[in-house]
Amino acid sequence: MSSRKARPNKRFRQLRKVLIVLALFSLVQYLSTGTVRWPVALYQKVTATLSEYASRPEAGWRRAAKSLEEIGAAREGESVTDFDLTGRVVRVADGDTVSILDSSNTQHKVRLYGIDTPERDQPYGKAAKKVLIQLIDDQPVGVVIVETDSYGRLVGTLYQNNRNINVAMVASGYAWWYQYYAPYEHALQTAEQQARAQRLGLWAEPNPVAPWDWRRNKR
Repeated sequence: MSSRKARPNKRFRQLRKVLIVLALFSLVQYLSTGTVRWPVALYQKVTATLSEYASRPEAGWRRAAKSLEEIGAAREGESVTDFDLTGRVVRVADGDTVSILDSSNTQHKVRLYGIDTPERDQPYGKAAKKVLIQLIDDQPVGVVIVETDSYGRLVGTLYQNNRNINVAMVASGYAWWYQYYAPYEHALQTAEQQARAQRLGLWAEPNPVAPWDWRRNKR
């Protein structure tokens, strides 16, 4: 065992010095005024500074909150002012995949986020494609991009005239809410519940097969 006494580390020594200074300052203030008021004054100063920062329009947390609100609105079906991609649909592959030609004549394949429609060789597959074509109706569209999938396709929410086409497909009864990949999309959840209750589209069948089950059985 070492005979040398353990020395306090540097941080401890600094903290001890600060505490001593605060104690002496508090003692002087108490002897001169009868009260110790500096902690209250310090608290008020810090609070005022934080309040001033939070109220600034350029405050970072305000910008972040606004961005999150806009993303949430886009996914929940509300209209949005800015899109990540705009253009014209030049091809509808099936009920949940389209190709969009942008203003620079670049073509983008887009998978509709949070939904899954019957496969082309599955019952209601052709009907789902037809419904999507009718909804888009050869009009300009906008896309809020969520991600790029493993096939290189953009995955996003498709809008036409501020109408959420993803939600519209589910509400029509020709698409499932893809809960596995979009568990928090409450607008899609509600749309499917209503379509089921009204037995719309494929829900007229007693036991429609989900596309992911159809694909698995085909392997």
